[in-house]
Amino acid sequence: MSLALGHGKNRQGVFGFVTDKQPVAGGRRWRRKLPGLWFLGHCWYRKAGQEHEAVGAKHGRFYAVLAAPVSETVDSSRGLVQTPWWLQSCGPLSARRMHFLSTLRDVPLTAAALLAFASSGTYVCAQAPGQSPQGEAVLDDKAAAAAALTKRVEKAIADYETVRKAEMKSKGKGKAKMRRRLLGWLGEIDDPRVTEYLAKELKKYARATWATHILEAMGKVPRPDLELLLFKVAGSAASPHPVRVAATTQIMSLGTKASSELLDLATEVKNGGVRLSVLTGLCKSESPQVLRKLAKLILAGDHAHRLMMLRATRSSQGSRRIDDARVKCVKEGNLVVSATAWRILVDQGHKRANNLTLDVLERVFDKPDAVSAAELVRGLVLVGDTDFFPAILRFGATRSGVVKSALRAIAPVAGKNRELVQFLIEEGLEAEGPGQRGVAKILLMDAPPEAVAPLVAKVRAQLKRNRRQVLESAAGLHDLLKKDPTWVQDLVALAAASDLESRLLGLAMLLEMESPAAISYAQKYLRHSAWELRSLSIRYLTKCRDVTTIPLLIARYSSEKGRLAHELSTALFVHTGTRCWKMSEWSRWWRKHKVGFALPHPESVKGGGGTSGGKTISYYDIPLVSSRIAFLVDHSGSMGAKVGTDRKHNRLDMAKEQLVAVVKSLPKTHKVNLIEFDSDVNRIWRDIRRLSNVNREELLDFVEKMKVAGGTNTYGALMLAMEDPDVDTIYLLTDGQPSAGEITDPDDILDAVQRENRTRQIVIHCISIGLDSTLLQDLAALTGGVYKYVR
Repeated sequence: MSLALGHGKNRQGVFGFVTDKQPVAGGRRWRRKLPGLWFLGHCWYRKAGQEHEAVGAKHGRFYAVLAAPVSETVDSSRGLVQTPWWLQSCGPLSARRMHFLSTLRDVPLTAAALLAFASSGTYVCAQAPGQSPQGEAVLDDKAAAAAALTKRVEKAIADYETVRKAEMKSKGKGKAKMRRRLLGWLGEIDDPRVTEYLAKELKKYARATWATHILEAMGKVPRPDLELLLFKVAGSAASPHPVRVAATTQIMSLGTKASSELLDLATEVKNGGVRLSVLTGLCKSESPQVLRKLAKLILAGDHAHRLMMLRATRSSQGSRRIDDARVKCVKEGNLVVSATAWRILVDQGHKRANNLTLDVLERVFDKPDAVSAAELVRGLVLVGDTDFFPAILRFGATRSGVVKSALRAIAPVAGKNRELVQFLIEEGLEAEGPGQRGVAKILLMDAPPEAVAPLVAKVRAQLKRNRRQVLESAAGLHDLLKKDPTWVQDLVALAAASDLESRLLGLAMLLEMESPAAISYAQKYLRHSAWELRSLSIRYLTKCRDVTTIPLLIARYSSEKGRLAHELSTALFVHTGTRCWKMSEWSRWWRKHKVGFALPHPESVKGGGGTSGGKTISYYDIPLVSSRIAFLVDHSGSMGAKVGTDRKHNRLDMAKEQLVAVVKSLPKTHKVNLIEFDSDVNRIWRDIRRLSNVNREELLDFVEKMKVAGGTNTYGALMLAMEDPDVDTIYLLTDGQPSAGEITDPDDILDAVQRENRTRQIVIHCISIGLDSTLLQDLAALTGGVYKYVR
C-alpha cells in the first residue's frame, strides 16, 4: 500500500491506498469515517501487469490518489500498514511549489488522514498515477464562470454609469431610454454586487420618479436582502406616489409575510398619500389572503374611510370579496360613497352594476355635490340607459372643474352611443339652461362626423333665415360643426357677408381650421376700415400663403402702425423669406423677383423671422410692438411671496419695478391702461389714454400704491380689458391659478376668451410668475401672443 499526501489547489496526492485482496473482476469497497473526512476507496489490482486503480469520493477540501503500485497488504482489522511504503507527493505542496518524500511505518490510517487534513487539500478524489484529479476540471469551470460573472457585472455597471453621466451633461436629451434599457440589463444579473449597486441607486433617487425604473430592475431576480430598504421607500412621504406603489409591488413578491406587513403599514401609517400608495400596490396582489383583508378594510370605519378605501382599491378587479364589499357600500353608504362604489362596479362591468343604479339615484336630493355628480355622470353614460339621459344633463350641469373633467373623460364613450348622441343633439343643445347645453356640447366632442351631419343641416337652415340671431349659437358649436367637411362652405358664406360681425366670425373660424377657402376675401379686407378685420386678414394670409398676396401686403406696408405693422412685416417674411425696412425697398425687391417666384419652404420661415429694424421696448423680454395696450397685474396674496437671494422683495415688488420701467420708456403717443386684480378687479381709467406727462405720473402713482391682497380673478380682469374697443394688446401677469370671479375653470376661461376674441382680435401676452401655467400657455397660443415663465 502506498499513501501520497499533497497540498494546494489542483494538486495530486492527499490520501490513497490499494490492496491485492480483490481481483480485477471484483473489487472491494473500503469505507472509513475519519475526523473531518469521509473516505471511500474502490481499489483494483493485478500483480502480473502491476495494474491498479483507485477511486475516491469528494468531500470538504481533500482529495485521495494512488501514488505508486504496491504488492503489500493492509491489515484492515488493525488499521495498520504491515510493510514499509513510501509516502510521495505527486505535486507541489504549496505556492512555493516544494515537494517532499517520507517513509512511514505502522501509521494508523486515521493518523494518515489527520495528516492529510492538516497539510492540504482542496478536493477528495482518486486517480491513477499520471492523471489530473477529477476536481481540477470542475474547479477550472467554476473559476472561469466566476471570472465571467465578475466581468459581466463590472461591464454592466460601467455601461450604465457612462450613460447616466452623459445624461446629466446633456440634461437628459436622448439618453433616458438607453439608460433605462441598461438598467434593465443590470437588474437581470443575480449577484450581490448588483444588488448592492441597485440599493445605492434607489437611495439616491428615492425622491424622483426615476426610482420606479430602479425598482423594476430590482424585481427581475429575487433580492430578499432589500426588504428593509423597500419598506423604507414604500413608507416615505418624500417619495412620489408611483415610486411608493412600485416599492409596494416589489415587497409583495417577497412572500406572504411581507404582504401582511404591508397591510399593517397601510392601516397604521398616518400620511394619507403613503396609505393610498401602499393600498394601490396591494391591489395588484393575487393572494387570496391579501384580497380578503382588503375587503375587510373597505368596510371598516366611517364614510370617509370607506371612500378612501374605495378609491385606493379602484384598480382591484375580479375579487369576489372586494366586489361584495363595494356592493355593500352602494347599499349602505352616503351619496358620495354609494356613487363611487357603483361607478367602480359599472367601470368593471360587474353583473349587478346596472341594477344598482336606482339604489344610487334614490340618494340624490336636490343638487348633488361635485364629486358625486362627477361619479354619476360617468356611471350613467356607461350604463347607457335611455331613461337616465336627462339625468346626465342635470348632473353634468353642476358647476365644477371635477364634473367638467369627468364629462371630457367619458365623451369618447358617449360618442359611440347613437341614441345618446341623438338625444344630445335634439334635446341637449336645445336645453334652456346654458349649463345643460354645455354638457351636450362636451359629450358630443368625440361623436363621429356622420353623427353631427343633422346638426350642420339644422344650423345652416337657421343661418339662412336669421343669421344675426344664430351667429352666436353657430360660433359656440363650431368645434362640433367642423367635423362635417361641408361646414367650410357655410363659413366662407359668413366671411363674404355684408356685416362686419359675420365677416369676422367666418374668417376667424376658417383660420382656426387653417382652411384656405377664403383667401380672396382676406386679400380684399386688407384695406377695410376696421382694424380688427385687417389684423385678422393679415394673420389669416400669414397662415394660408399665396403668391398673389405678396404685392397686396407690400401695398399696405407704410399704411399700418403699431401691432398691425409688425403683423404685416411678419406676413411678408413668411411669404418671401426676406426682410426690408421701407416700402421702396420692398417694391424694388418684388420687381426683381416676381417673375417665376416660388414661396419659400414653410420650415425656412417658421417663426416669422426677426423683429423690426429699430429699438424695441420690452416687458419681461416680450417686445411692445403695439401702441394700444392694457396691462393686467395680479396683486393677490400669493404675490407677496419673497424672491431673490436677499429675500427682501416679493413678487409684486418685482412686477411693479418692471412695469414702472416700461411706463417711463414708452413714448407719449402710446395709449395704455392698467387693471389690477385680486378677488376684485379695478382699473385706473375707463378707457386707454395717451401717456401725457400728467397721465404718466398718475399711472406711476397708481402702481406704487398696489398692495397684495385677496384671490385671483383672472376671468374678470380679461373681460374688463376686452370691453375697451380701442385695446388691441393685453399683457397679463399673474402667479396663480384662477380662484375668484364668475369663472375659475381654466377650460371655461379659454372658451369664453375664444368666443369674445373672434370679433375683438386682441393679442394676449402672458407672464407667469413662479408657476408654469398651462392656462396662460394656451391663452397666449389661442390669441397669437407670447408666453413667458418667470421662476
